[in-house]
Amino acid sequence: MKPRNVKTYLTHFPVKSYLEADILSKEATWRIMDYIRQAGAQGITAEEIIEKEKIPSSVVYSTLKELYRLEFVFLYPREKKAKGERSKRFVCERSTWGKYGIDEEFDTLLKVSGLLESITEEMRVPVMKAFRHMYEEFSAKKELQKFLPTKQTNICPNCQRSHEAMEFFYATLLRSIDLMITESDEFKKFLVDIRYASEE
Repeated sequence: MKPRNVKTYLTHFPVKSYLEADILSKEATWRIMDYIRQAGAQGITAEEIIEKEKIPSSVVYSTLKELYRLEFVFLYPREKKAKGERSKRFVCERSTWGKYGIDEEFDTLLKVSGLLESITEEMRVPVMKAFRHMYEEFSAKKELQKFLPTKQTNICPNCQRSHEAMEFFYATLLRSIDLMITESDEFKKFLVDIRYASEE
């Protein structure tokens, strides 16, 4: 198994269209995506992928073209490349591979109604407090430190953030929400109160 430069915290990948399903149904796509992801914020060229994975060049180029078109990857900005470098470098665009998909009509409704903004604002302070506490715990305990994202590396040239760090916090929040909704007596009682669950 090859060494992993970028830690993985989420293992699923949402599919929002038949086109995405088609490209992601191929094994070569996953191998190529993994190399792009592991290359981090500096990206990787098609030639490097061909050399490392021994995938036919036609497959690599056509896959990269589709991944770019579907916005799974972006091109490393020309102005940030080393002087004289001409090759296109591909960088993973989906900052967190586990980024969820939400129905567009429902998402629009949440935004237009103002509910999304108010719910986010209500959660902002306690969630940020929890993030800081979690980071301090991971930093203080030797057995947890190895799970922390790598510092000051892989800063995305587009969003100026570490995708690895974003996924770390995102995964923790997702798991906490899942625990609250699926295993919490308090949430079960809430559903009973509003008649979406039974006492039995």
